[in-house]
Amino acid sequence: MDHFKNLTEIQRFYRDSTVFLTGGTGFIGKLILEKVLRSLPVKKVYLLVRAKKNVTPATRLSEIFNSPAFDILKKTYPEVLNKVYLLVGDCSNLGLGLSPEDRKTFVTEMNVIIHCAATTRFDQHIQQATFTNIRGTRDLLSLAKEVKNLKTFVYIGTAFSNSQYREIDEKIYEPRISAEKLIEVCENLDPAILDVIGAKLVEGWPNTYTFTKQITEDLINRECQHLPFCIVRPTIVVSTAFEPVEGYVDNVFTLAGFAMLNALGINRIIYYNKITLDIVPADFVVNQCLAAGWQCGSRFTASNPNQALVFNISSGRDNPISQDRVYDVCEYYLRQVPSSTVPVFPCTFRTTCWYNYLLSRFLFHTLVAYCIDIISRIKGRKPSFVEKVKKLHHFQEMYQFFTTNEFYFHVENTHRLLKRMSYSDRAIFNFDMTTLDWHTYFIQYSKGFRVYLLKDPMSTLPEGRRHFKKLEVQFYLIVALLVIVAYVLGKIALFRVIPTIFSLMGFHLRMC
Repeated sequence: MDHFKNLTEIQRFYRDSTVFLTGGTGFIGKLILEKVLRSLPVKKVYLLVRAKKNVTPATRLSEIFNSPAFDILKKTYPEVLNKVYLLVGDCSNLGLGLSPEDRKTFVTEMNVIIHCAATTRFDQHIQQATFTNIRGTRDLLSLAKEVKNLKTFVYIGTAFSNSQYREIDEKIYEPRISAEKLIEVCENLDPAILDVIGAKLVEGWPNTYTFTKQITEDLINRECQHLPFCIVRPTIVVSTAFEPVEGYVDNVFTLAGFAMLNALGINRIIYYNKITLDIVPADFVVNQCLAAGWQCGSRFTASNPNQALVFNISSGRDNPISQDRVYDVCEYYLRQVPSSTVPVFPCTFRTTCWYNYLLSRFLFHTLVAYCIDIISRIKGRKPSFVEKVKKLHHFQEMYQFFTTNEFYFHVENTHRLLKRMSYSDRAIFNFDMTTLDWHTYFIQYSKGFRVYLLKDPMSTLPEGRRHFKKLEVQFYLIVALLVIVAYVLGKIALFRVIPTIFSLMGFHLRMC
């Protein structure tokens, strides 16, 4: 704690605290862990980590610290890594899968709880989504009620948990079914029967993830009235803007996934609407989570219970950016830092017409995949491209809800939180969207995409540019060849085939 001097108000609130963090192996979880260790004078941090066969807890911890997110911390304050401990458990298991000894440690030592863990797969079965997202939170709440000195409890949800509405306030909405009833149904019914029931329950939501997140919010609101509890709801989380490094991302199941598919030339067609794309940098989300935990805990009084504080984390009102501009700048800057790992020249088209999308998808994806698989069979290789294209289309369809619908998120609580923070705290825990320049952001985004997702360092940029130029030449040669072939075939059809057909039709009519 020697490097902490002149503590700010937020830092004083977290001083000497023991933090319990779930989801520490995920993208946001790793960033929260790094920020807590780097910017807060905490005593300990306990991570809830699932057990793995043939992998010791120490190995799992070292895997987390091997992330590039911790490079700066290991160079500047490596000693703080010794504050981190593992608790073996699983949010999908009853009681979080904690041993009696670990439960005792939890109750006696924890001061701050940050619940980040969730199954974020959009196509997750309703049963698994319920067990992890709802029942896991219920069991964590039960433990939190036993904690002797709980300062704050931060729950990380999603701004799309109430996506059946187009205007979303910072409040808890009434669920279609209670958490208790849904857990009971999922624990007692066969998964095949749940498929039918789940489809009916999730109607109005894009997936089981957002649906179960809304039910969890209602559970929290009913159970946490005597706990210092807050809910933060980020919109579409993208790579970091500033810290711990610019442009850091390690998760492809978001906008980065689309950018990667486009940059690699795998995806050729996008179906979307001309809307504002509500994106927020991951480090802004982390900073607001810690600031929200401070406000919630510092203002809480057990004698005056109330509803959980809710914070929408959104750029749509303070710093909007259109979906067209996001795609344009991504495409432009990714071409400035091309990777030598790109297999084909990237050329992606966008359409707001569903039928154009289906036709283009068939021509540029499905038809090409079948041709490649036929060639593979001729060469004696196992065909695989058709299956890969099916997975690509499934990935696109899962995210189309977010690229075709626009929402208005209220952020009044977020604005009030910013106003309450001191100048020093706002410098350390910045989440003010008005301070973000999207032009500069996407320059770093493209570099981070190349380095952290494609694992291609910037030192290979000259090689990448030469490779990209070759792909470009090949692409335009193929396009020119296809145009010539189409022209020749068109002329043959126009001057040979069609006249012959009409001649035959005339001959047939004369004979009749």
